[in-house]
Amino acid sequence: MPDTPEAIFTRYEEAVRNRDADAIVADYLPDAIGYDLAPPLLHRAPAMLDPAGLRAWFETWEDDLRVTHRDAHTLEQGDLAMVHALQHMTGTKKGEGKSSLWFRATIAARRVEGSWKIAHIHTSVPFAMDGSGKALLDLEPED
Repeated sequence: MPDTPEAIFTRYEEAVRNRDADAIVADYLPDAIGYDLAPPLLHRAPAMLDPAGLRAWFETWEDDLRVTHRDAHTLEQGDLAMVHALQHMTGTKKGEGKSSLWFRATIAARRVEGSWKIAHIHTSVPFAMDGSGKALLDLEPED
């Protein structure tokens, strides 16, 4: 089956389910940058490509950690693509209980030797526009 930009989301879901940090970082270009949910404001390779951080994060979850995506849209031109989707992360945080978070994800990808790789990733949640600065972590997609 040919690789597609959206397949990056699917591979991520499988890697999270299998707690495979190496598979996650394998989808990134060596000079990738990211605007992630977790601090700092800007993540840069090579530090963001160190699987040790992901392994440590996996250890904060029980075995039921899952990520899925929906409503993916892709704009592809030649060897460049932009794909965005809503992602849903569920699971049980050790010592904290069940968690469910919907967030937005946008990937800028480049095709290298037939495989799509992440050049830039941006994940985010909306904030209340009332001046409180509160992240809105309980939103769900409108069907």
